[in-house]
Amino acid sequence: MRSRIVAAVAVLTILAAACSNATSSKPAAVTTPPGGPTTPTTAVSSADLKKDLPLPGVQGVTNTQIGVAVIDAGSNPLAGDYSTVPNGIQAYFNMINAQGGIYGRQLKILATHNDGFVNDEQTVKASLAQDHAFATFLATPLFTGAPDIAAASSMPTFIWNINQEFAGKPNIFGNVGALCFSCIGQGAPFLAQAEHFTKVAVLAYGSPAASTNCALGLKNSFTKYPSATVAYFDDHLQLGQPDLSAQVSQMKQKGVQLIFTCIDQAETLILAKELAKQHLDAVQSLPNSYDPTFAANNAQYLEGSFVAPQFAALEYSDIPQTEKDFVTWMGKLGKPVQELAGYGWILADELVEGLKLAGPSFSQQKVIAALNQDTSYDAGGMIEPIDWTTQHNDPTGPNGTTKAQFAGKYICASTVKIHDGKFVPLATQDGKPWTCMTGGPNSPTLTKQPTYEAFPANG
Repeated sequence: MRSRIVAAVAVLTILAAACSNATSSKPAAVTTPPGGPTTPTTAVSSADLKKDLPLPGVQGVTNTQIGVAVIDAGSNPLAGDYSTVPNGIQAYFNMINAQGGIYGRQLKILATHNDGFVNDEQTVKASLAQDHAFATFLATPLFTGAPDIAAASSMPTFIWNINQEFAGKPNIFGNVGALCFSCIGQGAPFLAQAEHFTKVAVLAYGSPAASTNCALGLKNSFTKYPSATVAYFDDHLQLGQPDLSAQVSQMKQKGVQLIFTCIDQAETLILAKELAKQHLDAVQSLPNSYDPTFAANNAQYLEGSFVAPQFAALEYSDIPQTEKDFVTWMGKLGKPVQELAGYGWILADELVEGLKLAGPSFSQQKVIAALNQDTSYDAGGMIEPIDWTTQHNDPTGPNGTTKAQFAGKYICASTVKIHDGKFVPLATQDGKPWTCMTGGPNSPTLTKQPTYEAFPANG
């Protein structure tokens, strides 16, 4: 199989993963981050990292610790186990604490809250009022507490970004910048082109709106880049729909070969089982499914499926040192290496990066301002570089276009294929786990050959 298949699935899967979990379709206002000149800042020296200055009045900080709060959606039947995000945060904190902490202080999770999937606003309000944390971490499909986090403008907040409410809020940082949920992209059409698929399907929920927006973006992508026909389109599925037999029957009649979804992990498994039952040999692109246990337990249904986490897949050679540390410290914590734990690790790294940039006399406001001057945050090469001077802003442009100035420099992902219940890397250039589309977000033509990257790109 040609290596260029990676890029197609990469771009698409990131979009699908975001759409399958997000909520509001209300556009966010353009925000210019605070913090002074938009030039890269420099972290303090190793000697300064050991300075222990008194910081009276800094919320969540004592002479011995820096405390944070974590809000997640727990384990729910739609989108999997969000409670694994704190595992990644704790693993990273354990690594830093074992090195002596930062500025003479240990990093500590003061409180962990489960918002029950639907109670994010109430949970956020309670945490802000009661936890008195230095920073807040959040991973939940329904980010209804976003206005409260934004109103607490001095609270550094780090989220697994799958939410449209993220955009326009300069005190909220993510593993990726603000996302475009309905934009036209090359990913899906490129995959069809590379693998000679001529008939594809798109499935999405009728609600939340981001799922239908995702489906519309996919459909419009094939209109702009007509490498295949969208033979079947359904954006009216119900959340938790247990029976997809009618949809699969129609896809079989129409000869569908490739299925793109804007649905959650549990729904993709229902779909996979129905595909097997009706003997439809079609490939899926799976959002939010970089979970070795999930792949192994469902190997017979997921064979040939593609998965792209929002960080460099661990199966590639020469992964950055921070990912090796992630595996090591998750093992020391006694927890499995999973996709959402990886996002927790990245977000914890982002907090620590903000502390390093702010200096030993740090405060909440200084951390926010420092990160908002960072033009190339990449979690040690674990993720695509983020320019926080621009990427808080909603990149959604008119008529399915992308506002390139807010979209970031790269359109990449690191994709694996499920084979015999395991994740298998696809062919890329040695030491470069990222496959990137060329021509920019509004390219008039479909990429013929992607490029390959390792981040930091110049490091």
